[in-house]
Amino acid sequence: MEAVFQILTYGIMVGSLYALIGMGFSLIFSVMKYVNIAQGTFIMLGGYACFFLFKYLKIDPYISIPAVMIIMSLIGMALYKFLFSRLMDLPVGLRLNNSMLITFGLIWVLDNLVTLLWTSDVRSVTTSYTGEVINLAGVRLSYMGMAGVVLAVVFITALHLLLTRTYFGKAVRAATQDAEAAGLSGINVHRTFLISCGIGIALAGVAGVVVAVGYYISPSGGLAWLLVAMVVVVLAGEQNVNWVFPAGLLVGLVEAVSVFVTGASYREVVSLLLFITVLVFKPEGLFAKRSRGV
Repeated sequence: MEAVFQILTYGIMVGSLYALIGMGFSLIFSVMKYVNIAQGTFIMLGGYACFFLFKYLKIDPYISIPAVMIIMSLIGMALYKFLFSRLMDLPVGLRLNNSMLITFGLIWVLDNLVTLLWTSDVRSVTTSYTGEVINLAGVRLSYMGMAGVVLAVVFITALHLLLTRTYFGKAVRAATQDAEAAGLSGINVHRTFLISCGIGIALAGVAGVVVAVGYYISPSGGLAWLLVAMVVVVLAGEQNVNWVFPAGLLVGLVEAVSVFVTGASYREVVSLLLFITVLVFKPEGLFAKRSRGV
């Protein structure tokens, strides 16, 4: 029984990180209809920001989250201002295709720039509480895993309240449904998309902090996290940001069970099989019928 609870807690902790990773990707995709292939690379950049704040300024990684979010949100807004905004007048299909091509090229630029500046060494943030666990009724709970769960719940709740309880959230929903009609009704669509892109990349920065503390960062490490984001978003469904969290938990739990049954080497294979199965049999997403949009 203890083994079952250990698997479930591991799945929840990993799934919370997956939800946090998928949240920023889903926001940009759902609101602006842009596929940000460089989302994983931005997660790495957030991890690097956390690493250098910890190394040179001795700022605890979790305390550095506001600073990392500010840095990454400015990068996100610059991304929209100089690249994404030029695609606004294109049909949705062309917007999707061109955004994929642009951000794919951006991956190569950023990966090589990071390698040039900081070498290709694998790095991580090691604190005084790294590796510390709480033993609760025989179940080992790591401090960093629990912190990841708390961060995921806090930021997903904050994003939900922002999108459902504020004027900006109404503007986002209107622009998502029909950007042209939203503009004619007085909504500044460009500003709405600018802020949304900043928030989406800032959330990638938060995920980068968790990755830097619990895993590792490297210039080319973003691809694996991009695949995670895509799996989570496909399971949640398009324009379904509110269901990214349960989708992430589902992926985490499936991977945890697969590690117990087949071993760690097949973990990513199992999640990709889940991804393909959903695309074939329910391409609109597992939670699409329950969604009311962003």
